[in-house]
Amino acid sequence: MLVTAAGLTGCDLTRFTANSTAGLFERASSASEGMWDYELAGDALPASIMQLEGLLRVVPDNEIYLSLLVKAYVAYGYGWVEDEALEADARGDYLAYEAGLDRAKLLYLRARDVAQHQMGLHAEGMDERIRQGLEPFETWLKRNFRDREDAEMLLWAGYAWGSAINSATNDMALVADLPFARALVERSVALDPEYEYAAGITFLAVVEAESLGGDLDKAKVLFDQAIEQTERRSLLTLLSYAKSYAIKSRDRDLFVSVLSEVLEAGDIAPERRLSNILAKRRAERLLRRINDFF
Repeated sequence: MLVTAAGLTGCDLTRFTANSTAGLFERASSASEGMWDYELAGDALPASIMQLEGLLRVVPDNEIYLSLLVKAYVAYGYGWVEDEALEADARGDYLAYEAGLDRAKLLYLRARDVAQHQMGLHAEGMDERIRQGLEPFETWLKRNFRDREDAEMLLWAGYAWGSAINSATNDMALVADLPFARALVERSVALDPEYEYAAGITFLAVVEAESLGGDLDKAKVLFDQAIEQTERRSLLTLLSYAKSYAIKSRDRDLFVSVLSEVLEAGDIAPERRLSNILAKRRAERLLRRINDFF
């Protein structure tokens, strides 16, 4: 007993405490997806981000905190900062729109950097492979990330990077990185296509539909796959289908039909309640602006 006490006295108790509570943070984080109050969730996220940033100052390689921080940045950027920017765009306030997208881009880039740090704990040489080009990077991913559990880390790394690119269409250096973000998500989908309600498949469908020279038929196949796998319970997937595929294919009837389905859906997935609320907000805004798209 005395030996144990002496050992603990010599430890960094702050690090010990931070690491020992990581599991509690992980278990508690799932509760946010069931939240029913959009404003409350948005008000709470910045505090969660600051808390996680602080914890990572103490234990910078704790993978639970790294993963939670990436997700928190992406969620706040997409669900609140980007959403506010899109509302500014809808009312014609283009300065606020650009400022909002710039802020969202910075949040996404921070998420990307945190995710890449986490990947670096599993395999060295990521930056070097990116400098070498897409093919060496894809080979590096396949060699170093082979387990189903790796799909989560890869998905969020690619999703954060892709979201930053989507928020910075006038930053051509960043836009040029899209193939690398896509490669991360493709590897994630290869390992676990069902992870996070087929978010990886939806990401790839959006990229296919919206990229210059993209294949709309291929995008449709991917959207159909994601919608089937989620049993139409992920309203963000349906939202993306309307926003990307329906608009690009000039199908006004499909656009109205899918967005109406989103708005009329009840509480069809309590475990995805907050995500589905976000989808409804954007669906309503898109329908208001239908004449801007068709």
